[in-house]
Amino acid sequence: MRKEYKQMMDQLSPREELVEQVLAQAGAHAEQKQNRRRPMHKKKLILALAAALVVLTGSAMAVGSQLGLLNVFFQGDTSGLEPYVQTDLGSAENEDFRFTVNSAYYDGMTVYATVTVEGLNEQAVEDLKSSRSDAEFHRELWGDALADNMLEKGISGPDTIVCNGGEVTEAAGYEYTGGSMGGKDLPGTETSRSRTVEVGFDRWLGPVGTPLELWVGFMGREYSVKIPLDTVVDSAHLETDQEFLFNPITDQRAILTEVTLTPTQLCYEIETVGKMKQETGWDAMNGRFVLKMKDGSLITSEQLDIIGDTHYDWENNRFSFQEKIESVEFSDVGEVESIIFGDTVFPLDGSEPSLAEEDERLYPFYVPKYRYGWFYTDVEALCRGLGAEYAWDADTQTATATYRDVTIQMTVGSSQVLVNGEPMELTGSVWNEEIQDGVETPLPIRMENGALIAPTYLFSNGRTTGGVWGIGIGQLSLDGGSTKDPNRLVVLP
Repeated sequence: MRKEYKQMMDQLSPREELVEQVLAQAGAHAEQKQNRRRPMHKKKLILALAAALVVLTGSAMAVGSQLGLLNVFFQGDTSGLEPYVQTDLGSAENEDFRFTVNSAYYDGMTVYATVTVEGLNEQAVEDLKSSRSDAEFHRELWGDALADNMLEKGISGPDTIVCNGGEVTEAAGYEYTGGSMGGKDLPGTETSRSRTVEVGFDRWLGPVGTPLELWVGFMGREYSVKIPLDTVVDSAHLETDQEFLFNPITDQRAILTEVTLTPTQLCYEIETVGKMKQETGWDAMNGRFVLKMKDGSLITSEQLDIIGDTHYDWENNRFSFQEKIESVEFSDVGEVESIIFGDTVFPLDGSEPSLAEEDERLYPFYVPKYRYGWFYTDVEALCRGLGAEYAWDADTQTATATYRDVTIQMTVGSSQVLVNGEPMELTGSVWNEEIQDGVETPLPIRMENGALIAPTYLFSNGRTTGGVWGIGIGQLSLDGGSTKDPNRLVVLP
């Protein structure tokens, strides 16, 4: 972990003595967590280190602009995407504030950027850092409750940063039916505030001649900064009318009509054969796929740490899935041979689809569900479904399980497990009725009716720690609704 800290510090390029100060302050805590494999953990560390640098330096450096843009939004090796990151995008200012777009990356469907707002005089700095200017602007749009909350907590609002996403969509030749826009605060300086901005279009656009404009709500559009959208990362695109087994749980079949893949995004559309079956597990395969690489390896959607959005057109039986890939596993789509949806392989060279081999389908399955503050499941049942190795030592009350070259040793009654020989503490925030708040609590391995059970987050993506097997374990939707199965969870290998 100390090596990981060094690498992140190199990206921030501080003086060597500052690196040592941060390492010295965080070293003991970091070494306890050195085998927490969850990729998101690196992102959290980067932001924490950036905050530490502001404290240690007290400089006017805009940390949001110095932090590697790709490292803020993604994990994995993003070096191959650096040529697609735009910098020197410019700034706009009035007598009180300067707005700068530090850098941006566009993958054909989403724009990722970091921005900085700087106060240019003493009063402007005070209004900026206290959120006063932003809150009063929001008061006119959203009312007193939101504005007062922004002032109390010093936070941003839904219209802190605004864009012309609708104009861009229409310029690309599509009707604007909505989109998404979000962001998070980054460490700022004594005179500035920085944040991420993520603008998602409602469909794949690709290169667009009309730039995306960003501006600060309380400054107005006359002080916008433009991000050209003619620079877009390479992609692979297929248009097909091939029928396939979309959901093996419900036997739902569908026709894949269109799919586009980039290193950071996959979006595709299907048309179901008949109405979407509203049965238990009906949504389990939404946004799920497997990439078959040219070297023969398989990468699942869970390993890519996808964050998805689904658009439902129930009347016309058409459904579109937009999946952000947070863990970058390749920089060149040419490394991908095909995409497996359900039971069918779709080659990216446009050749005929074919049925996937049995070991390529990676179908979902059920495991028992228990609740002890957090969800637990039967480890042996999980291993049986995954085809993982499992061994039980009755003398020591210890189970050993291995999957994807990751071995976990779990002892009944202990909240510490060994992951490839390294200790990892299992804890989670559990609601405390007395204080009406969550309390970080040990989550020990347990026995339940003769079965060894463990917190699902140990195996499954979804937290900044754990997820050591890179699989998904989620709640199971019943009969087409939002009601969850009280006794079972669904596993997505």
